[in-house]
Amino acid sequence: MVNPLTRCVEDYSLPPFAQLRPDDIAPALRTAMAEFASDLVAIEDDLACPDAEISWESVMDRLEIIDDPLERLWSIVTQLMQVVNVPELRAAHADVQEEIVSLQSKRAQSLVVFQAMTTLRHSAAYESYTTEQQRILNRAIQRATLRGVNLVDNAKDRFNAILVRLKTLSTTHANNELDGTSAYSLIVTDQSHLEGVPLSTKSLLAQNAVAAGHVGATSENGPWKLSLELPVYNPVMKFCSNRSIRETLWHAFNVKANANELVVVEMLQLRHELAQLLGFATFAELSLANKVAPSVDAVLDTLEELRDKALPRSQAELRLLEEFAASHDHPLPLQQWDIPYW
Repeated sequence: MVNPLTRCVEDYSLPPFAQLRPDDIAPALRTAMAEFASDLVAIEDDLACPDAEISWESVMDRLEIIDDPLERLWSIVTQLMQVVNVPELRAAHADVQEEIVSLQSKRAQSLVVFQAMTTLRHSAAYESYTTEQQRILNRAIQRATLRGVNLVDNAKDRFNAILVRLKTLSTTHANNELDGTSAYSLIVTDQSHLEGVPLSTKSLLAQNAVAAGHVGATSENGPWKLSLELPVYNPVMKFCSNRSIRETLWHAFNVKANANELVVVEMLQLRHELAQLLGFATFAELSLANKVAPSVDAVLDTLEELRDKALPRSQAELRLLEEFAASHDHPLPLQQWDIPYW
C-alpha cells in the first residue's frame, strides 16, 4: 500500500488529512529525505564538472524540482502540529525534525550550489532575467549566506548545532503553550456566575463539561467548563458580567506555560550567538537582513513614532471607558480583565 503522504506529493494533490495516520509521517519523510539527498549529490556532481553548463535551467529550475517534495511534506506535518497536536503526532515530528534541519542545512550550505548561483548572478545572462528571476536568485544567495554557507570548520559545526537546538526549543515552546492551555479548566455550577455569556457559548461550555465527565450538563443548567481555548476565553472575557470569573481566567491565561521562561532565555542566548557567528552584532540585525527595514534603529524610531501618536489617543479612550464603567457603578480603576467587557 502506497503511503498516502507520499502519494499526495507524487500526484500533486491535496493532503489526505482524513486518511493520514501519525505512523505514515516518518516513513514518508525518510523516503523524501533519501531522494532529496541523492538528488542533491547528483546536482552537485553535475555542477562541479569543469565543463558544466551554468544556466537558470541547470541551477535554479533544477533546485526547485529537488526542493519541492520534501518542502511540501514537511509543511503538511508542521501544519498538523498546529491544529491536531496529539502525542502520537508529536512523537512522529520529533523523530524526524533533527534530520530535516540537518538536511536543510546541508542543502543551504552546499558550496557547489552557492558558487553556481553566484556565477549566475555575475553572468551576462543576469541582465536578461525578469525582475522576478533576479529577485529569486538574489534571495536564494542571501538565504544561503544567512544559513552559514560561508562559515568554516568549528564555526559551521557550532552554527548547525545551534540551528538544531533552536528548532527543538521552538517546538518545545509551542508544545508547552498548548499543554498549558489544555491543562486549565474551571467548572462553574452557579448560573449567575456566567450572567451575560451568550447561549451559544454556554452550549459550548456545557459540551466541554460533558466531555470532562459531567454527564447531563446542559447550556441552561450547567455545569459549565471554562478553559483557556480562545473560543471559550474570548466570549467569556467580553460578555461575562462576573468580574471575579474574568479576573480568574485572565490570570490563568497570562501565566500559562510558565515552563517556557527557561526555554525563551536559552533561545535568546542561542539567537545572539547565531547572529554573531554570521557577523551581526545582534539577532535583531540578523532578522532585518532580509526585510525592508534598513536598520534596528529605524524600526525603533518607527515604533516610537507610532507610540507617540497612539498613546494620547489610547489614554483618552481609556478615560472615556472608565467614565462609562463608573456610570454603571463599576469600581475604578479598570483592570486588564475589565477592558474587554466594557
